Amino acid sequence: MRPDYDGIKYYGKNDMSIGWALEDSEEKLQAFSSESTVENVNEAIELFNIAQLLDTEVRLRKWDEDTYNEYKAKSPLLMKLCAKFFSKINNDSFMEIEECVCISYLEDFWTLVEKFKVYERISKDTFKRFMEDSNPTLWVILKHKRIVDFFGRELSDVLRVSEQTPELIAHNFLEAGEKIRYYFPKELLPSEYEGILKKYVESENPNPNYLHLIMIHNSTKECPISDKLKLSAKKAYHKYWENNQASGTGIGYGVELSFGDVPDVVSYEKDGYTIKYTYDIKWLEENLDYPTILNNFKFLFEYFDMFWRCTFVAVESEMGVFEKDIGLKGKKEYIKGTSFNMCNMTSTLQMNAYYNFLQKNNISLELVIKWFFEVYLKEEFGAGGFVYNPSKNDASWLDKCRNIASEMDGVLKQYRMYVEDGQIDRELLEMSSEHIVLSMVPSFLENKYAYAESTDIHHQMHLLFSDQSTITYTEKTKSSYNSFCLLIMSEEMRRSDFFEYQLPAIDWLIEKNVVYVDDNEVLRLNRKYIVILADMYKHDVACVQYYGKYKTILTEMKDSNDIRMESTLFSVLETNYLNYMLNRSGYSNGKDLRNKYIHSTYPMEEDVQMQDYMDLLKIMIIIIGKVNEEFLLRS
Repeated sequence: MRPDYDGIKYYGKNDMSIGWALEDSEEKLQAFSSESTVENVNEAIELFNIAQLLDTEVRLRKWDEDTYNEYKAKSPLLMKLCAKFFSKINNDSFMEIEECVCISYLEDFWTLVEKFKVYERISKDTFKRFMEDSNPTLWVILKHKRIVDFFGRELSDVLRVSEQTPELIAHNFLEAGEKIRYYFPKELLPSEYEGILKKYVESENPNPNYLHLIMIHNSTKECPISDKLKLSAKKAYHKYWENNQASGTGIGYGVELSFGDVPDVVSYEKDGYTIKYTYDIKWLEENLDYPTILNNFKFLFEYFDMFWRCTFVAVESEMGVFEKDIGLKGKKEYIKGTSFNMCNMTSTLQMNAYYNFLQKNNISLELVIKWFFEVYLKEEFGAGGFVYNPSKNDASWLDKCRNIASEMDGVLKQYRMYVEDGQIDRELLEMSSEHIVLSMVPSFLENKYAYAESTDIHHQMHLLFSDQSTITYTEKTKSSYNSFCLLIMSEEMRRSDFFEYQLPAIDWLIEKNVVYVDDNEVLRLNRKYIVILADMYKHDVACVQYYGKYKTILTEMKDSNDIRMESTLFSVLETNYLNYMLNRSGYSNGKDLRNKYIHSTYPMEEDVQMQDYMDLLKIMIIIIGKVNEEFLLRS
């Protein structure tokens, strides 16, 4: 058992504990001199932590310049004494000293072992015995490349059998996000990872988070994983949740949808965490013309917002902090949250219900799609030459999926040709075998979408709109508002109403002309600028064509490299969603709807095929909406 040691600890320059740590360091700094000595390893590591605190150049307010400079001058002396202690660690004393390191200093110990090259004085046999006898925390050691390289063979032997290894592999090669880099010895070959992970998947109590990472991972050179292992992980994952359905607590949510006799075209009510939608069946039965059927997806079912942005894509601002940070996310995983799940649940139910309603009224939705491309575009915009071949109404779900997946590519290629050439040359189209890349489908419109680009813009949006902003809480208003923007719009706030630690952020917003101070010293928002930032924060994209007189502000933001503009049919968020739904090249957890039907790797269950068809219809409606917007704005 490791000893207790209540020493000074440095956690990073931006950690809120830095002030307290400097306070606690003051007594030791006053007592320290060139004659000081250290008695044990924890005292030596504590000196290292104090030196790191001083090197941040953060100072306590009570320190005058002379005091600060006096303490700062001691930093190299602290490190010199620390180095002196570590220079005495040798092959004979290493294991005994390592056992004396307290838990909070264990990472620092290995950092200093690497920094002062202590590992060069430790024999391979001693290190091997240490690894076998001590069962060390491997992730701490694997953070240090030079140590890993030096003891590669010994570490490899341990990693092949350690219970820690599968999770370390998952963290290093499968998990997404900014994380600690672990170095694996070259003696442990990537081809061995599969066997290590296989044992983990087949073990008695594998963690479902790691099973999830394994089952959605796209095999790579760094970490090759076979489809067999992914399938085993998938089965183990589902088995875990089947056996643990009743454990823990949670909040359920859902959507109910029906057609009935209601006074409004659509009404909804909330029952706990369930939203119930009811659509007026009489109105629907009286409005069965093709234009209204397609318009219903925008104005009734709200597949699009007022700027023709698809409403059921994953948007970062709609994810809570816990959804973003809790749990393990795969490196190429499409990240979803509760809002995404609710919106997709709703849109899927809407498609299922409306499709069946239309069928009962002898209307094929695919014939409506055919009308849009072959009749509507030609009659409304003079865009002839589009062809869409609908599935036969009595075709199997499998054949319908195959057909619509193919036709989807076809209409996008036709649209691309029309944008680029101004017409559709059928003979040329038939010669083309080029794959459609969703992110490269062009727009008629120059600078159609705007995206936040600079660090400044992202920081401004975080300070203004995030519920994690550091300038939202004040003594005057407590936690009444979940964003700084709402606080300033709702209250008369002055600089004096904020805590001292909040003022640098507020002054920075003033400097950037996002916030200004009026004649009464009240903080005000630059409304025109805020409108753009709010839209961009909420949707991750702004639609330039709808901004009218505000376009000049967007142009200025582009010229200053705060935003970038792109001219594509789909926004980045829509492209990401479509790639998630249609293939796995972009996202390891993608549904692969297009590829599995085109390449005959589809599921055999008819109910799954039916649901896949509904999802493909949803995607076709997205394409129709985006193409329609293009022609409307162009005209």
